[in-house]
Amino acid sequence: MPFELLKKQEQEIWMKISGQVSVEDYEKLQSLILSSLAVYNDCRMVFILDDFKGWSKDNRWDEILFMQEHQDKVQKIAIVGDEKWKDEVFMFTGKPFRKTEIEFFPENQLDQAKQWLSASN
Repeated sequence: MPFELLKKQEQEIWMKISGQVSVEDYEKLQSLILSSLAVYNDCRMVFILDDFKGWSKDNRWDEILFMQEHQDKVQKIAIVGDEKWKDEVFMFTGKPFRKTEIEFFPENQLDQAKQWLSASN
């Protein structure tokens, strides 16, 4: 699985994503997030892209409605990785259409991502 849980502490979830993400991988990630939401009712997430290869080609991506259904509970998402993925990540997350704050940070700005994530809205 291309997801590795780095930290799950209170409302923060930190994941490393490597390789290519499939719909099945994403569904497993959703389960992890939902378990956190069941306890804390909201969350903040960091995704660190490490040797990330994008998303699998699969028509089922159109059926993924997680962010639409839970955007009120996901406060912030920080994505840290190679800037070549920035536009595609924003497209995948639907950044312009979400209430959730979503920001992308270059690989060398993990500290800035941490600060942004913990800053009040």
